[in-house]
Amino acid sequence: MAQKLKLCLFSATPQGDVPFAAPFEALDQVTVLGETPDIEEFHEGMRTTAVDAVAINLDDEGELGFEAVEYSHKAQPACGIIGVSSDADPAKIIRAMRTGCNQFVHWPVDDVDLRDAVNRIAANRQVSAPAGKRICVIGSSGGVGATTVSCNLAMELAALTESQSALVDMDLEFGDVACAFDSEPKYTLADICVDGQQIDKEFLSKAAEIVHDNIALYARPNDVEGARSVSPESTTQTFQILNEMYPFVVVDLPRTFSFLSAAAVQAAERVLVISQLSVSSIRNATRIFQILQQMSVPSEHIEIVLNRYKANFERITPSEVEAHFQRPIFATIPNDYRHVQAALDLGAPMCSESPDSPARQAIHGIAKRLFNDETSADNSSASQSGGLLSRILRRG
Repeated sequence: MAQKLKLCLFSATPQGDVPFAAPFEALDQVTVLGETPDIEEFHEGMRTTAVDAVAINLDDEGELGFEAVEYSHKAQPACGIIGVSSDADPAKIIRAMRTGCNQFVHWPVDDVDLRDAVNRIAANRQVSAPAGKRICVIGSSGGVGATTVSCNLAMELAALTESQSALVDMDLEFGDVACAFDSEPKYTLADICVDGQQIDKEFLSKAAEIVHDNIALYARPNDVEGARSVSPESTTQTFQILNEMYPFVVVDLPRTFSFLSAAAVQAAERVLVISQLSVSSIRNATRIFQILQQMSVPSEHIEIVLNRYKANFERITPSEVEAHFQRPIFATIPNDYRHVQAALDLGAPMCSESPDSPARQAIHGIAKRLFNDETSADNSSASQSGGLLSRILRRG
């Protein structure tokens, strides 16, 4: 028996004598999780509950329906969105589609029309197929080693799963992922994530640059003009399909937040914020943490990773960082400049060039935790003592 779609309903305005939920509750393909007329309650539901589809009443004077569509598309890009309206004006239908609706159903609802719309959403989601995990990596400042972590983490995850992992360079202007593998990809994201491009599994397989046999690399564009051609809609679609193709998709993110970044972090299993034990790095990590939450990334999906631990310049302790973020540090990577730099110079991963290096062992440990779906420990155990860090961060 096929898995039922989990469906939420939003209707700020009653649709006559027939309850808005009635035609959806009559379907055997869906489970209606709930209905609300309150936009804030709907936002909260989309932030905290994974759904397969939403149905939204577009017939209200305040246009809360269109707001709900936009929020649904940003909060959960993979969910299907059904717009419902008694107005069959083509202009309204086009607007609904541009806002984010996958399907449009006329009210009063025709049972066959609604069933077909739901079946199309189910087919697109392939709900019976297991989805891969997306891991986003972002550095708190330049030079903290986020790209090194991304590249080596993808290699470790590929080894653990005994299959290819995808590695996506979303730093579209200055990304170094291809350079880290001494690779010159034939295709880039400028060839993939552009408006009008038909994206499917076969296309993405051909567009990947396979490095070290187990990494499917999707590189940044070769020039600035190519970077500007990458569209959020195509990027969202690309990530959805990559998650169906690979058990892990590792995304190297820039420190700029846009609709493109939102397409990457939404539905991410984890967002690893790479920092060092310096005041400026922790300040930036704090800002990134806050912005990710504003982008509706659940706080439990955001993890702090300390890189180059025990470098000579450190005055801040890991316990102070835990107290500041009110959560345990997800992982620490020791300072191991000689082995890391040698691997970068050779364009090779540490697992092949320096398998016993402390940094490589630490990244392997991170990969095992992600592979085994381990989360941080209960953050209630974090110390309340701020120490030096809390005094410094209170300045200004």
